[in-house]
Amino acid sequence: MEVEEEELRLDGQLQGLIDAVDLARDERSIRNAIKSFTVSSGFERYAYIHVHGDDAVAFSDYPAEWLNLYFAKRYTIIDPVVTTAKRRSMRMFAWSAEECDVRRSSREIKQFYSEATDFGIRSGVSIPIRSSYGRTAMITLASDRQRVEVPPWDPMQAALALAYIHVRLSLASGSSLKTGNVTLSRQEATSLSWSSHGKSMNVIADLLGIRPRTVQCYLNNARDKLGASNLQQAVRIAMEKKLI
Repeated sequence: MEVEEEELRLDGQLQGLIDAVDLARDERSIRNAIKSFTVSSGFERYAYIHVHGDDAVAFSDYPAEWLNLYFAKRYTIIDPVVTTAKRRSMRMFAWSAEECDVRRSSREIKQFYSEATDFGIRSGVSIPIRSSYGRTAMITLASDRQRVEVPPWDPMQAALALAYIHVRLSLASGSSLKTGNVTLSRQEATSLSWSSHGKSMNVIADLLGIRPRTVQCYLNNARDKLGASNLQQAVRIAMEKKLI
């Protein structure tokens, strides 16, 4: 009976997170909702990451120094939590720096875990989902404890909560999202720039002397590199990064 009551309590926390994020109208409200859920679930910090290719967008309360180091060293490529999330769509998992196989780990991964623990990120629970174009969105609740267990959350409700967070953050301003370096090709930047002025694909194609299908390809590539869910968001992020 006690186990069932605990499961109901935790599922109620998930529903509360879904409700709070759904009602949020700005980034601060989203942050508050996630942070409240993180603490009530027994963890210290959280990180939402949307992985696209070898780059990622992060929304987190991790120490700024760690986030800067993480992206400067392009740790999304070797981060064992991220690589596991890519393989385990909609399947929660726990992880711990203490439980990694030291003998089999590369020097880079050993250094990664060593640096993460220096910032109090020693273990955690991650929930991944598959987003558009084969990308992965995930949220991690992190702890400075040596190891943690996966809470008895309903897997579908946990994935639904992450989906709400993903959608709400996709609609939010990119100014608070920590990103790695993004480089657009000249054709991608030009196509996106014309699109920001309201030009259609056919008009852009005429201006550049190429086919509309090629313009579509450039715009899709730019959107994918920027981690945007739609063209409007891609334009906003590119302008904030001064790429166009």
